[in-house]
Amino acid sequence: MIKVTAIIPTLNEEKNIERAISSLDFVDELIVIDSFSTDNTLSIVKKHQNVKVLQRKFDDFSTQKNYAIEQATHDWIFLLDADEEVTPELKEELLEIISSGNINNAGYYIHRNFFINNKRLYFSGFQRSKVIRFFDRKLCKYEGKVHETIIAKGEVKKLQHSLNHYSYSDYTSYKSKLNHYAKLQAEELFAKKEKVTFYHFLVKPIIRFLLHFVLKLGFLDGLKGLKISYLHGYGVYKRYYELVRLKFSRSITTNKNSQLTFFNLPDNRKAIDVSIVIVNYKSWKYVDNCLRTIKNIKSDSFSLEVLVVDNFSNDDRLVDFSKEHSEVIFIQNTGNNGFANGCNVGAKNAVGNSLLFLNPDTLVNEDAIEKMLSKVKDEPDFGIVSCSQQNSKGKSEDSIRIFPKFSTLFGLTRAVYRLLNNDYKQISKSTSNIIFPDWVSGSTVFISKEWFQKINAWNEDFWMYFEDVDLCKKVTDKGGKVALLKDAFIVHDHGGASRINVKTAALTKSEVIFSRHVYVDTHFKGVKKHIAQLLLVLKNVFGKLLLGILGFVLFFIPKLNIQFYLLVAITKYYLDVLKYRTWLSKRSTKFLN
Repeated sequence: MIKVTAIIPTLNEEKNIERAISSLDFVDELIVIDSFSTDNTLSIVKKHQNVKVLQRKFDDFSTQKNYAIEQATHDWIFLLDADEEVTPELKEELLEIISSGNINNAGYYIHRNFFINNKRLYFSGFQRSKVIRFFDRKLCKYEGKVHETIIAKGEVKKLQHSLNHYSYSDYTSYKSKLNHYAKLQAEELFAKKEKVTFYHFLVKPIIRFLLHFVLKLGFLDGLKGLKISYLHGYGVYKRYYELVRLKFSRSITTNKNSQLTFFNLPDNRKAIDVSIVIVNYKSWKYVDNCLRTIKNIKSDSFSLEVLVVDNFSNDDRLVDFSKEHSEVIFIQNTGNNGFANGCNVGAKNAVGNSLLFLNPDTLVNEDAIEKMLSKVKDEPDFGIVSCSQQNSKGKSEDSIRIFPKFSTLFGLTRAVYRLLNNDYKQISKSTSNIIFPDWVSGSTVFISKEWFQKINAWNEDFWMYFEDVDLCKKVTDKGGKVALLKDAFIVHDHGGASRINVKTAALTKSEVIFSRHVYVDTHFKGVKKHIAQLLLVLKNVFGKLLLGILGFVLFFIPKLNIQFYLLVAITKYYLDVLKYRTWLSKRSTKFLN
């Protein structure tokens, strides 16, 4: 006679576990492998003294089951899901095989009767549902994260009678299960670097629906068959939606050590005139060019130090790069925590009396630094000083920037404002070497330590973009001025550090949208705030919908493909706004803190 170990994997199965255990009264050993259930599953299991309980954190289905199989006393395994039941007919057939004591094959297929809401589905693809559940562990092993299958080294025969599979109490719970499977399948596809196209999103789900409803005779199950066929098509769509979400979100990495790491940090540092802070994320080429221009500065009128805060690029470049630029202090941040957080990390570890925040894609010179430093020293009400910017082709950037307000929130209204507003016209026509725009670009911000502390540093509600607008707004709210020197300039290869590829470009563009919402939430008041937020949502959703669909179809055109990723990002963002009741990006260090 053959000895048999039965195994039941569980996670919150209080509604099913008693039925499953009761149907296995013919086995010699029964193991429940539980993934730390939070309901009454274990309380029910422990009423059965003959049941051995194992607990293990769930990673994937195959690993969980293979672990339990290794703990079994006997080689022949009967694996039963908690929502299944051995029928009396199947039990008799199994006992006959067990009693024979002589099995020459590796295992047995068992058909399953599929129930949903306690009603059996006879078609819809489930009429041929069979799985290997009774097998010799020496010859069989599970593989696959989601729809795990047994790889058998030997013949697998088929039993005549079936298991009852009480899959789900209703269609909502079945959909939830498909969502869970979709996430796990997306992880597998992501690991395989699977590409996503128009075909995967629209054609494959339709094919799956037709497969179940037509070819697998789902229409014979009536309305139940229609619902279940639709859900299977939905499951395919959800799988590729999750894959796109992974491809988009995994461009953000985190330092598991959660501690700052310093390179080239000198002992006994003394106060100096200027600390230059550069925040980097995988922009080593630009950082290298920027540092070489700084290295060429040999001034007798001011002293400086340079701190590069790397937002955990995690690309194995930092150590070698820090050796190449041994005169520069490098700080590895705890994660890709955003521009504002990186600037604050640099400022906190700087010893300069003034701070110059630079983008990695800027090329600075001695004249510009000297003039900005002079104004900060001579004009105590100049809270922030910046200078003119040119791109690498010598074209000057528009430097007259206006604060977002209800009348300037959108491109069209800004254009009208610029045409009609006298203050704007006066600044734009000014021949003075110093102008006072509302705000200046964060790519070049010169500020004294005193003013930096007065405005309480950079606002880390912003992960990327609008933190410079917010910084200038805080200066003006404190009675300070934002000054721009027209007779000094730096070179700025705008966007070079943040728009390296399609995914990075989509990520940064989406953060512009998110950060505009954060700015409105921070600086707008009363009814205007709520109307402005609503108008922004409508503009973004309807404005990106058509472009996103077009980018999905024409995915091979990078500029259009960005729009598809953008549509996915803002859709998820607005759902998160409703869920968490905050406009902050999930990447912000202040999210839910």
